[in-house]
Amino acid sequence: MGGMSRVAVVNHNRELGLGRLQPHLTGHDVVEVWASDADFPDDVDSVVVMGGFMSAYDVAEHPWLEDEKRWMAKQVEAGVPVLGICLGAQLLADCLGGRAYLAPVPEVGVVEIELTPEGERHPVVSHIGEAAFFAHEDTFDPPPGAVMLARTEAYPTAFELGSALAIQCHPEVPAADAVVWAEDPRFDMLERAGVSPPEFVAGIEAADDRLARNADRLFTEWFRTLDPSGRTDSA
Repeated sequence: MGGMSRVAVVNHNRELGLGRLQPHLTGHDVVEVWASDADFPDDVDSVVVMGGFMSAYDVAEHPWLEDEKRWMAKQVEAGVPVLGICLGAQLLADCLGGRAYLAPVPEVGVVEIELTPEGERHPVVSHIGEAAFFAHEDTFDPPPGAVMLARTEAYPTAFELGSALAIQCHPEVPAADAVVWAEDPRFDMLERAGVSPPEFVAGIEAADDRLARNADRLFTEWFRTLDPSGRTDSA
């Protein structure tokens, strides 16, 4: 893409870093947004919505989620590219007419992914790899009209609708960060998912180099698809 792009990166928890996304923001005008401030910019060329410890439907405890979802829907309606990661993917599903809800069983660790035929042809999701790191206790029903791009054995993984691209996994998280997550008292998904801490750590560390390469390709291709001069009002 030509020139500097203005990218809003929406964060939900200060303990969660940008990880492997960070190098791909170099050369862009990054607008750091804390969702809880409910101060969402409109003058941006693209949006990345990160993960978080809350759920997309926790609006009673976090009323700013309603503002965030309205803003995200407005960006997609305007044709602004929006990449949603984990919670960001669930928020996209919810705000575009689908539904986010508590999953029967959490999905945690390095999980195999199956691409749909559309996913195999997709310029971004085709680079997601045969497996990725997941850490979520919620899932989603995709919005009407969404194109499903990938799924695991248990849950949907990626969809596209207009300028929105939702990815349930965490390509941005390196193994070192995942290990820290496992030590956080709020990260109580391992036991419920039937995954032991040693199994979790061994799995993510063994796959780390491969996941890093996949993440680099995925983020590289997403930023490559951005072209503010060619944006349309809808897709």
